[in-house]
Amino acid sequence: LKFWKSMLNSMSIEKMKERFCEKILDIVAEIKDYHRTRETKPIKQAKEYIQRNYNKEISLAKVAGHVHLTQTYFSVMFKRETGMLFSDYLLEVRINAAKILLETTNLGIADIAYRVGYSDARYFSKLFIKEVGIRPKEYRKLHS
Repeated sequence: LKFWKSMLNSMSIEKMKERFCEKILDIVAEIKDYHRTRETKPIKQAKEYIQRNYNKEISLAKVAGHVHLTQTYFSVMFKRETGMLFSDYLLEVRINAAKILLETTNLGIADIAYRVGYSDARYFSKLFIKEVGIRPKEYRKLHS
């Protein structure tokens, strides 16, 4: 109300139109931002499920079933709301967990691989190098 009163008292009609349009555009931008950043309940549940179970055998089908959606719809929804593919998100969660284990424990690379959901230490190391840019052992040396 204060905004509108100040507009009426001190501005020309053209200036009022301009300010009004600016305000409307600001409101529209805020609404778009709100919708872009909010996650639906199924995606929140999926992310929580992944956080709790990343160290187990996990798949798109399993997570989609957990949140009662078809794989296809879940995949599209997950990408739209997180900006990431399901597989990339799972990889990120696992690599972040591996980084913590490398920084805070003396576990071997094979043990860490297993604890974050990979049964093959070589495959884990390849993924780690691809994502982080260095070998797990080098990462440990840099962060210990």
